[in-house]
Amino acid sequence: MNTQLHPQHLTTRRGRLRAHALALLCAVVLTFVLLLLRDTLTLANITMFFLLLVVLVAITQGIVPALVTTFVSFFSINFFFVPPYYTLWASDSRELLDLIVFLIVAMIAGRLGAYSRQQAEIARQQVREGEMLLEMERKSRKFEEADRLKTALLHAVSHDLRTPITIIKSSASNLRQLRSRLTPQQQVELAETIETEADQLDRLVGNLLDMSRLKAGALRLSVGLNSLEEVAGDVAARVWQLTKQERLKIDFPDTMPLVEFDYGLILQAVTNLVDNALRYEPAAQQVELQGEQLKEWALFRIINHGETIDEETKAHMMEPFYRGKDGRIGLGLPIAKGIIEAHDGELRVEDTLGGGATFVIALPIRETKGYETQDPGRG
Repeated sequence: MNTQLHPQHLTTRRGRLRAHALALLCAVVLTFVLLLLRDTLTLANITMFFLLLVVLVAITQGIVPALVTTFVSFFSINFFFVPPYYTLWASDSRELLDLIVFLIVAMIAGRLGAYSRQQAEIARQQVREGEMLLEMERKSRKFEEADRLKTALLHAVSHDLRTPITIIKSSASNLRQLRSRLTPQQQVELAETIETEADQLDRLVGNLLDMSRLKAGALRLSVGLNSLEEVAGDVAARVWQLTKQERLKIDFPDTMPLVEFDYGLILQAVTNLVDNALRYEPAAQQVELQGEQLKEWALFRIINHGETIDEETKAHMMEPFYRGKDGRIGLGLPIAKGIIEAHDGELRVEDTLGGGATFVIALPIRETKGYETQDPGRG
């Protein structure tokens, strides 16, 4: 038969022995101290000190050490503080009654103190379990998010990346094999198709990388005081270079304040939002870029005049990899949202009066002391 004790049992036994020894030591020390004050204190004072010790031991060590303290205290009071001293006999029957009452009260107090300790330990255990569960319900969310991101990336690779690659390959193949039979106009159209799809592929890959940076928390801000109107101007210049059309209308007040932000990242966020707005803007109208200061917030509106977005699409359109009605995986909007929220800002979508969607960027206006205007070319 194996008589060895498990190390955990040995640790528990040692802990109990230490608790009992501590309780006994406390009773002995208190007895010695009160002996020095025996001629000054009354018996009632002395019993109150021992009762207090029982409660403290019960709260800190538990019920069994408290009972040890109770019985040691009972015999100490009787032996050292009840005349005749150094005997277990009480010359006054009333003092014997006091001792019995002390014993009963001390046991009750010890039990209540131990119960209070037990409840406190249960509460602490529940808190620890809750923290463990939260740390588990957080790791689980991270794993679920990682799994969802992986699945969405696979979908993006299988469809949105493959589509422009297929178009580029087929167009290049046609241009190489059928060049002699193609008119100059057809050759130009194929070359333009290759260029357009290559740009689309570049944007998609860039968006995938940006999304992975946002999810990994690797986004680093290089902030400075900048002008949102300059951001609008840079976006308008880019659109003009691409389309050779004035598709944007800029309207900023002269009193628009400088705002603290990373110029390059906010430029990217606004570019993503403008590209989305232009995709659905009627050819005869312009997307409006408007600025406004509202108390401690700088507002930047991108106003589209196309179709009004339904509520279900509004609820999901800024989620990563949400497929819109055109079948495209949406990355531009969630990237813009992540960039803006990294600046302690907010991105929301509202209905445009008369039809369409308005994206509203809200950035906080902070103290300007100690900052220099950031070079718009950086970032």
